[in-house]
Amino acid sequence: MKLQPLNGLPLLEKTAALSAAAGFELYAVGGCARDWAMGRESADIDFLVSGDAAAVVEALERDYGGRHQKFGPFQTVRFFPAAGGRLDFARFRKETYARPAALPRTEPAATVLEDLGRRDFACNAMAVRLGGPAAFDLIDPYGGLADTRAGTLRVLHPGSFEDDPTRLYRLARFAGRFGWRPEPGTAALAAAAVAGGLPALLSRERLRNELVKILAEKDPLPALALLRELDALRFFHPAFAFSAEALAGETSRARLAGIARLMGAAGKEFLAGLNLSRRETAELLALAGLRN
Repeated sequence: MKLQPLNGLPLLEKTAALSAAAGFELYAVGGCARDWAMGRESADIDFLVSGDAAAVVEALERDYGGRHQKFGPFQTVRFFPAAGGRLDFARFRKETYARPAALPRTEPAATVLEDLGRRDFACNAMAVRLGGPAAFDLIDPYGGLADTRAGTLRVLHPGSFEDDPTRLYRLARFAGRFGWRPEPGTAALAAAAVAGGLPALLSRERLRNELVKILAEKDPLPALALLRELDALRFFHPAFAFSAEALAGETSRARLAGIARLMGAAGKEFLAGLNLSRRETAELLALAGLRN
């Protein structure tokens, strides 16, 4: 079936033309495909390229100005157009994990299908072909469109949370944002991962980043409530607590301070454990009304 992009069409067409000129296939992938399938514009458009993504980005940069940044180990390129914003490009790739919670080792993949197989949830394992006779064809090998319509979150394989325990927190974030629920098998795998202590294998920085992303949601309460059901909040801090009042701030920073304030004496330890800079920690302590 065809899935029409709901925003960014001139940029998509320009990028598709540049990719075709380089002899590459190009797809819009992940969250943007999910959002378009829901009838929503997407705040972020991520691109998947069959060849060297840097070649496409450098061509875009000549036309749009700006700058780019390469992330060699992950075969990705981030483009910052002169007019503002950010676009992420990745080459088809596959991943292996040396151990649970390790950062993945990537290598080029041969097809878009192989790339989609490494992703977190079926709803995020969809891609929209850009350019050529097959433009806007939906690539959906794992039934992500059906899950999107049903409001379901489903991992692609039983070891998903073991490979990357941050997916537990992404599960909660997407569930909270859209009002979705994990399907029974995924819920059981998530509960087993928490019971096995897998989030404790993540670095403090990776855990912090997941918390900040949740707190940046329009309403973080549903996501945190699901994490409480899973008993996954304790990995942020054993005394982690939240309330509607604590989360009343408009920014993730204000909400972090509100959580620390609610935690009382444990709030100082919580903020210190986020591994922020001394200045950021001191500012949050002040905002929370806790003496440094």
